[in-house]
Amino acid sequence: MTTLNTSGGATRERTSITMEKDLMRRAKLAGGGNLSAYVEKAVQRSLINDSMIEVARLKAEDPMDDVLEAAEADAEAAA
Repeated sequence: MTTLNTSGGATRERTSITMEKDLMRRAKLAGGGNLSAYVEKAVQRSLINDSMIEVARLKAEDPMDDVLEAAEADAEAAA
């Protein structure tokens, strides 16, 4: 079920998740009564982390970018 936030916020979509019982209990406690907000923040952080890992992987594949950045930094320092 999708709900539109009338106060100008983002649209929300209701879903169901399943997780280990103790993990759910701990998440509810950590969320301070707002499990949805806690899970939303955790997913956002995980997506950012995944993106950072992908950027690092791509940089490792093309080390010439690092050489170019170092050369540019040297040139700026010498100027």
